[in-house]
Amino acid sequence: MSIKSVLENRRLVLDGAMGTQLEEIIPPSSPMYVKGSPLWSTEVLLGDPSIIEKVHSSYLEKGADVIITSTYQASQATLLKHRNMGLEEAREVWRRSVQTAKAAIDNFGSTKKLYVAGSVGPYGAYLANGAEYSGEYGDFGVEELVKYHQEQVSFFLNDKDTDLIAFETIPNISEVKAIFELVKATYTEKSKDFYVCFSCKDSTTLADGTDLKDVIAYVIDQRSKFPAIDASLIGVGCNCVDFELVSDFADYVNKASNNSLFLAVYPNLGFSNDMSDVSQYGFKSDTEKWKQALEQWCTNSSIRLIGSCCSTGPNEIGVARAVVDESTGK
Repeated sequence: MSIKSVLENRRLVLDGAMGTQLEEIIPPSSPMYVKGSPLWSTEVLLGDPSIIEKVHSSYLEKGADVIITSTYQASQATLLKHRNMGLEEAREVWRRSVQTAKAAIDNFGSTKKLYVAGSVGPYGAYLANGAEYSGEYGDFGVEELVKYHQEQVSFFLNDKDTDLIAFETIPNISEVKAIFELVKATYTEKSKDFYVCFSCKDSTTLADGTDLKDVIAYVIDQRSKFPAIDASLIGVGCNCVDFELVSDFADYVNKASNNSLFLAVYPNLGFSNDMSDVSQYGFKSDTEKWKQALEQWCTNSSIRLIGSCCSTGPNEIGVARAVVDESTGK
């Protein structure tokens, strides 16, 4: 049964942060210290994948249903730029990431189905200048963005251990369009469930300033015109945004879509990014409000995937698991 079909009947819990968890585990003196690497968690995947597996396992132990691969910062272009890797080497990195997630699931030994989501990060992650939070891509348009994402998406589409594809932190309307163009071009003989999570300026606006009403109108139009999209699109959502924006975001998208889209939400918990210096950011966790926020999200029947992003860990996912279980049937 596809994950999209499962979500018709129940919510699933995503995992939590990878990069900021690794920052707590790995000392600054290590060559794998993620904060100093443009590859972020992929640096650790290349250096010692067992550390990545341990983080995956920590989320499974707290009740996560979906493990997201450590490939957010591992596009073909990024690996070429920073490690001089060719396409076959890039594919091996993506394969290693999936295998690491799958190993964590297999070793956990759950009797229920658990899922591997192939993470596709935004072009802004390649730029490494904070563009995933601003959507400032210059004149890099839809055609270029299709080419940028093509090989990684093709890999996940054809990989037998990848259950779904997660397009994460997408800040730019051209990139949203590129994703759907790519799906239309590649989902021919094969298809795989996918969702698109946005990076937002606020609860009503994409990071690049596009009104989310216009983004949702585009998504619904594409779904209505193309059977491959209709069959495979799980929904849309937001990630790497402040958790206090989620409820208003969900209400706005529900209104724009007439409650016709499932939502995936995995926000930051008090994580702040200083855009004047993207190498510096802080943690301002407000764990007391986390459960309250989760309970509110679970009153929204469109929200079907719930997890967490930067500055969160296994404890936050454990709370999410408990709240989701309490809300069963909503």
